[in-house]
Amino acid sequence: METVTIVISEILGFLAIAWVLGFFVAWAIFRPIKLEYEKEIEESEESIGYLKRVVRNQEKEITKLTREVQELSNTSTKEFLETQKKKQKEHKSSNKQPQSKKELIKSEDNILKEIEETLEKIK
Repeated sequence: METVTIVISEILGFLAIAWVLGFFVAWAIFRPIKLEYEKEIEESEESIGYLKRVVRNQEKEITKLTREVQELSNTSTKEFLETQKKKQKEHKSSNKQPQSKKELIKSEDNILKEIEETLEKIK
């Protein structure tokens, strides 16, 4: 019976030593890999932060440019409407005299050309 307990205790001792040695070997093998992954994760988080800042700055610039475009379109449409009113007034004052069909067609063509030119300026 004594020999059985001695054999069992030696087996358990060797198992404990083997487990401890296996743990240290696994730790020695996987520690550099873990450090490498942690480094990659840290670099990825930094690049994500940088990209977020870039996107935020681009969004600010887009909103700024959108406001500028809206202001320009509002002023250009106001200018367009003012010029159209002036032209209508001029056209009404010159329109008091009876015109022939050819003259009416020419004046309409001129008006259309002017409208197209102002629309091109707006664009």
